[in-house]
Amino acid sequence: MALADLADRYRRETGAFVAVGHVDHGLRGRAARVDAAFVERWCLSRGLPVDVQRVHGRQGARRRRKGVEEAARHFRYAALARSARKFRCPWVLTAHTLGDQAETIVLNLLRGAGPAGLAGMAADAPWPAGAGPRLGRPLLGVSRDEILAYLQKRKIPWRKDATNDEPLFLRNRIRPTLRRWERWRPGFFARMAQTAQIFRDEEEYWRRRLVPTREGHRRKNAPFRLDIAPFLRYPIVEQRRRLRHLFGLAHFESVERVRALAAAPSGGSPRGPLDLPGVRVARAGRFLLFRYRRPGTKSGRRSLQ
Repeated sequence: MALADLADRYRRETGAFVAVGHVDHGLRGRAARVDAAFVERWCLSRGLPVDVQRVHGRQGARRRRKGVEEAARHFRYAALARSARKFRCPWVLTAHTLGDQAETIVLNLLRGAGPAGLAGMAADAPWPAGAGPRLGRPLLGVSRDEILAYLQKRKIPWRKDATNDEPLFLRNRIRPTLRRWERWRPGFFARMAQTAQIFRDEEEYWRRRLVPTREGHRRKNAPFRLDIAPFLRYPIVEQRRRLRHLFGLAHFESVERVRALAAAPSGGSPRGPLDLPGVRVARAGRFLLFRYRRPGTKSGRRSLQ
C-alpha cells in the first residue's frame, strides 16, 4: 500500500501512467478475496487502473512438483507479467523492503548459495522468469518500521496477511529470529544489505568481463571446449568464475569437480567423464569437452543452451 501510494503521487506529479496489479494466490480462501476487494476499492478511489488475478497455487505446485512457496512465486510473476502486457507497462515495481533483503540473503546462505545468492535482490533487475518487463524494487533500502510510519502519517489503510506470522515456510520461520537480531544489533539489516551490494558489484564485474552479453547471462552458444593449460594458469577465483559464467556450472561441487579433472595429471585420477547437472564433462588430450543436455534428458547429443 505504501508503494501504491508513492506510485500514485508520482503519477500525479509527473503525469506518468501507473496501474496496480494484485495477485490472489488461491492459498488463503476468504481472507485473500477480501484483500483483493480492498485493493480494488482503494484503486477506484484514487482513479488507478487495477488488474486482480487469481492463480491456483496448491494445484499448480502439485502439477509442477514444486513446493507451494516456489510455485506461488512462479505464478505471481507470471500474473504480474500479464498485467504489465495488458497495460503496456515496461516496468513492474514490487515493495520488497530491507527486511525482505535480509531474509533472502540468509535463506540463500542456508541453501548453500555462492556470491550470486549472497548478493540478494537488486533494486533494478531483469525479469526473473524469462522475457518480461523490467523489475524494480524501489523500497529495498527501507525498513518495515519506516513503511508503517509512512502509512500512519499518510493515513493509508492496509491489510495484514496473518499467514506471514505462521511457520508455514522457511522464510516465515527465520523472520522472528532475524528481527531479534536487528533489535539486539540495530543496523544489522542495513549492514547485510551493504554486504549484498559488494557481492552484486563483484558479480556484475565478472559478468561484464567474462560474458559481455545482454543482461550478463551465459552466452546462448556456450563454449564446449576448455583448453586446460591456460585455464590452470588463472587464479583459483577466476577458474571458478569462468566455469560458472562461461560454462554454466551453477553448483560449487560441480565447479570443484571440473577443476580437479583439469588439474589431474594426464592418465591420473580423476579422469572423468563427469556427469553433472545439465552437462557431461570429459577430458580429451589438452582439452575438457562439455556436452550440454537438453532439460529433462540424461544423455544424448550435445545441446548448447
